[in-house]
Amino acid sequence: MQPTYLWALFSLAVPLLIHLLNKGDVKTVKVGSVKFLKESDTKQSRKIRLHELFLLFLRMLLLGLIILYLAEPRWKTNVQKAKLTYLIEPSLASNEAFMAFADSLPQNDMRWFAENFPDLEAEVDRGTVPTYWQLAQSLTEIHSDSIVVFTKGLAKGIKGPRPVVDPNVRWVIVENEADFVEPIGAKIIGDSIRLFEAKSSSQITDLQANMLSKNDASVVSLTADSLVWNASGETTKVPILQNDTLHVTVAFDESYEREMRYVTSALKAIGTYGMREIKLKTMDADALPETGKPLDLLVWLKNGNVPNISQTTLAMVPDSLANSLIEPTESKNLFHLTGRLNIENTITKNFTNSLASLLLFNRTLEDNLIERDQRVLPETEFTPNVATSESKMKVRTMDMSPWILVVVFLVLLAERILSKVRKQ
Repeated sequence: MQPTYLWALFSLAVPLLIHLLNKGDVKTVKVGSVKFLKESDTKQSRKIRLHELFLLFLRMLLLGLIILYLAEPRWKTNVQKAKLTYLIEPSLASNEAFMAFADSLPQNDMRWFAENFPDLEAEVDRGTVPTYWQLAQSLTEIHSDSIVVFTKGLAKGIKGPRPVVDPNVRWVIVENEADFVEPIGAKIIGDSIRLFEAKSSSQITDLQANMLSKNDASVVSLTADSLVWNASGETTKVPILQNDTLHVTVAFDESYEREMRYVTSALKAIGTYGMREIKLKTMDADALPETGKPLDLLVWLKNGNVPNISQTTLAMVPDSLANSLIEPTESKNLFHLTGRLNIENTITKNFTNSLASLLLFNRTLEDNLIERDQRVLPETEFTPNVATSESKMKVRTMDMSPWILVVVFLVLLAERILSKVRKQ
């Protein structure tokens, strides 16, 4: 509702004042004597005044209805509430132990914890993790005295600001049945295959790499694009990741020669253990990087302006408050090297691993790893804020604007007809 518009109701006094001040032109007739004139209100004059008052009422009513329509009034409605409603995250349908428990619950109102909260008989996407907090904001659509939400509480389902929910909502986190390991990608390296597997549990998600021969019994088929892998009787098809050569340029000035040596040593280690060929070039930072040539990473070891290029850039920008040696920035392709390098911090802060993650970044692997992320947030971090007694929770209301428009049309029609008949 927009109550500010209701101040305009004071304008209803305007037509009333005009009516009172405007009595019309009075014609003076001179007569010799009023002795024989009798004061009387004829039937016709009374009828005219009645029509004028009714027309004034219609016009004031029309103006008032238009103001009321602009204020967008809503009418509170009483709805029948369920005593208890259970909401179940769709992915829990594959958890046999939980579904057996759900069948033992009192058969009250049971729905999926998904968009629009459909009944359990409805078909829903059971593979997509819901955005928990966004759905939590819609819980006021469910009219129930108590709501119990059964969810996996996955970290990847937490997006946006923490919402405020009604105190009658209880959240129950159902633990994963078991940890799992699943292949998500592979690389061909000579006569061997480097198989990347996602290992995930409620506490940690990790990427593992194992080497196996092309002739391994678990390899069902191998093409340039995919590997069909059989493990424990289950067949999985994973994409083949290309082994393109990486081109890295390290631009430095004399004050950062030591950092140049640490960076080049780290790059050589990454090339050896990352099984990727890295073409490394070092150059004076005063000379601009050559354009038109392949470049996967520019390491800029010089104070001052950083070249504005579209390729990934790691620039020296000291920051004593940074938590790590390599920090991302607001720019997708720009990263900061936050401190001078030495033996101690390159080891304790895992400089080589951080540089490898930056250089060997693979979107396919990352997307597949995120999709299989089974980490669970602690209940204290997962649960939305609970509304206090002072919080204003939403109630069910009905928009009255369409009905007001109908009345406005009818009043306007009556006013026009009366005005035409009375010629006013």
